[in-house]
Amino acid sequence: NKDKKVIVVRGGVNIPRNIKRVNKIFDGVFLGRLHPQKGVLELVDIWSMVVKSRPNAKLVMIGDGPLMSEVKEKIKFSKLEGNITLTGTLLDGPEKFQIFQQSKIFMHSAVYDSGGMSAAEGMAWGMPGVAFDLEALKTYYPKGVLKAPIGNIKTYANLILKLLKNKDLYRRTTEDAIALVKEYWDWDKRAQEVLVSF
Repeated sequence: NKDKKVIVVRGGVNIPRNIKRVNKIFDGVFLGRLHPQKGVLELVDIWSMVVKSRPNAKLVMIGDGPLMSEVKEKIKFSKLEGNITLTGTLLDGPEKFQIFQQSKIFMHSAVYDSGGMSAAEGMAWGMPGVAFDLEALKTYYPKGVLKAPIGNIKTYANLILKLLKNKDLYRRTTEDAIALVKEYWDWDKRAQEVLVSF
């Protein structure tokens, strides 16, 4: 029917209105399927490099998937049981958001992707991101995310270390992340765009 209007609605995230200041337990957080696309095995190697410079660095990985057993094995083989925590799947709710509040940097380690929404969710909670420089992310995340060449895990690890060491870089990247999410990803704004289009 030509009278019906079809529009494409890009995803969005809920922007938390009150983010409490809490102790940061985790240096990094990952949220996603434990799947080859998400670079989860690479992330264990990356974290191994981070730990060489910061022996107490802690990463929490939220999610489950076909690579769960391989990720567990790799963590054990790399002797990172004290540095990487696996939570399994945490759906929307206080438990996940508490981890976000307790984390410093969001890990978007996908090795191929069409965009990815989880980084926007982490950024909404006041985290800068680190990602591989995938084509899709150039438009999705033009700021607020430091990017390493695709597959270059050493540079990725170095970007994490830079954010952890350089307070000014961390602050600026965090401000960019929050501004980007408010500008492009806020569900309230997305709803207004849909209403206006009709």
